[in-house]
Amino acid sequence: MRKWRINDAKSKTEGIKMKDFFFDGLGRVVPMNIVSFVTGAASRVKLPGPLNKALCQSFAASFGIDMSEAEFDIESYKSIEDLFTRKLKEGARAIEGEPCSPADGILSIAGPAVNNTAIQAKGLNYSLVELMFGELKAPEDLNLAYYATVYLAPHNYHRVHSPIAAKLKTIRYFPGELWPVNRPSVRWTPKLFTRNERLVFDLETEHGTLYLAMVGALNVGRMVTPFLDDFASNRGRANLLSKGPQTFELPEAHDIVCGGELGTFMLGSTVIIAFDESLAKRYRMQQAWSSRPIRMGENLGSPS
Repeated sequence: MRKWRINDAKSKTEGIKMKDFFFDGLGRVVPMNIVSFVTGAASRVKLPGPLNKALCQSFAASFGIDMSEAEFDIESYKSIEDLFTRKLKEGARAIEGEPCSPADGILSIAGPAVNNTAIQAKGLNYSLVELMFGELKAPEDLNLAYYATVYLAPHNYHRVHSPIAAKLKTIRYFPGELWPVNRPSVRWTPKLFTRNERLVFDLETEHGTLYLAMVGALNVGRMVTPFLDDFASNRGRANLLSKGPQTFELPEAHDIVCGGELGTFMLGSTVIIAFDESLAKRYRMQQAWSSRPIRMGENLGSPS
């Protein structure tokens, strides 16, 4: 019996190594960034009026997009990208309080971080410091104490908002791979979020800092933010991808209201927020260890 247990443990270990090798190797062979770049370009193609309307109607029906919340009628959207990045009607989302959800989607996990470590899926963890800073220098003694992950599906509203009132001075961009962020990929791809392309916002308050990462994914053609002119992620390997991580210091700090818009996904992906220890102590935060739907503006906690 002991022999079988030893062999079983060995086979599990070998299975994990093979799985890691498979995903690491595949990511170097399949041109996921180029596929996503082409998908993004195709989504921006503007067809003649009747054809475009039919295409947008087909997409809205296929993905279950709720057009009753959209700012305009479907005829007003000139491409699939226009439709996916639609604004909402005024008042379509109420900001229930601070902190709030940064996006519509599925709240897949939320809770305390231990030693700056977050749970991606059962048996797979990742570093929140690596997610937010990559190989760039992080603040000394940084302790990220709480995190939450929101997954956006194609039918969701695709604009990302600030969970708190804060000042925005610094934005970081990390080029990377573009693995899918659907449930199977999250369960099986090691360090998925820290490997993927991402845009990070430092939301600073007098009580501490909240870090928000927009994480790219396969077929997320671009991520944009109104705070950086002439910036869009994944514009082809000859563009930003070749420059490595970049830190953008804004000319002056922007005052961001709770629920203020930070950026836009061109298709669905993931938003991860992390509170430093001092800011986390300001709130009684919700915990979520099984997925549930959430809407932008919905409470994630309350002042303590």
